[in-house]
Amino acid sequence: MPNKDSLSSGFVGEDIPSQESMFSNISEFYRSESGYSCLHLCRRYGKLHILKSLQPLFKQEEFYKQLLHKEFNIGYQLDHPNIRHTIDWEQQEDLGLCIVMEYVDGISLKEFMIQGKLTQPLAYKFIRELCEALHYIHSKQLVHKDLKPENIIITHNGNNVKLIDFGLSDRDDYDTLKIPAGTKKYLAPEQLLPHASLDCRTDIYSLGVIIQDITSVIKDRRLVRIAQKCTQKNPDKRFHSAQEVLEALNVRKHSKSILYISAVALLSFLTTFYLKNLSSQPDKSSINRVYSNSVIAPTCQKFLLQKKNNLNRHVIAYKKNERSLVQDSTNTQKALKQIIKTEFADATQQESRLFKHQVNELESEIGQIFEAIRKEVQ
Repeated sequence: MPNKDSLSSGFVGEDIPSQESMFSNISEFYRSESGYSCLHLCRRYGKLHILKSLQPLFKQEEFYKQLLHKEFNIGYQLDHPNIRHTIDWEQQEDLGLCIVMEYVDGISLKEFMIQGKLTQPLAYKFIRELCEALHYIHSKQLVHKDLKPENIIITHNGNNVKLIDFGLSDRDDYDTLKIPAGTKKYLAPEQLLPHASLDCRTDIYSLGVIIQDITSVIKDRRLVRIAQKCTQKNPDKRFHSAQEVLEALNVRKHSKSILYISAVALLSFLTTFYLKNLSSQPDKSSINRVYSNSVIAPTCQKFLLQKKNNLNRHVIAYKKNERSLVQDSTNTQKALKQIIKTEFADATQQESRLFKHQVNELESEIGQIFEAIRKEVQ
């Protein structure tokens, strides 16, 4: 069996760099003013990464080393599309112990709102994805404890949520940092109490404050009501899980679906009823064509067209005898009235506005036809 040190990939050129030199272009881009860590941007094999290390003042403090290692342990077990991935735990020559993390190309939710990019559809999308991330971490008995817009990254590609910074997160099997911590505006009231037992409802409170920030931009009543329930002082009066918040968000979507299905069912019923009623009354089915605001019976239209053609063929005869033109006009009106009475067979229908309107329309049309012929005869 060959020595593994002698194995080669087959490529000719420089050797694979050692662990200490794998990262290049390391540059600090963030240092917490109130915390103990700092962030560096770097490259490994041409790909961007984030290195999180201790600030120089805390490098030799065992307590803060444990905090950083706890954050790595928590982050490394998480694998969710809306949570930044934790990749590795390494020792760097200049930085010391580091957490290697995924680089997320985006901006914070806070900056996203400041830039005026937030819309109602995006707001619902962000809250849903944040709830899905919270539901995932809560299922692992983990509480984030530092939810705020600065710890929510919105990607440039796709506007997707990435939850970051688990530095203050806790789980029951960790004894380190069981003290009030976080950003004051977003802290649940119980986080300020000594020896308080924190659970997922602590994050629900912080989520509610974030939703309040969002509603200050888009003015959505549903989100206002959700935020109000999330931020109840008594944890028992809040949503008990991120899943419940998701269900509240989806009520409108479900309501629209139910309304659509109901409308389709009603339309189907009315169509069936109309066709059934239409087939049982064949003598009235011809009154179904609409011209502007009036209904014109096709039989009347057909009769008028035939009569008009016949009248035009008798123009020369009318020139010799105008009295025959008057007689034909009277006969035509009588014939049309009989046709319309056939269409409106019931006595009650003949008293309706539609019947009277129909008669007036036909009389007007007949008058125009005969007036045109009369002018031609004269």
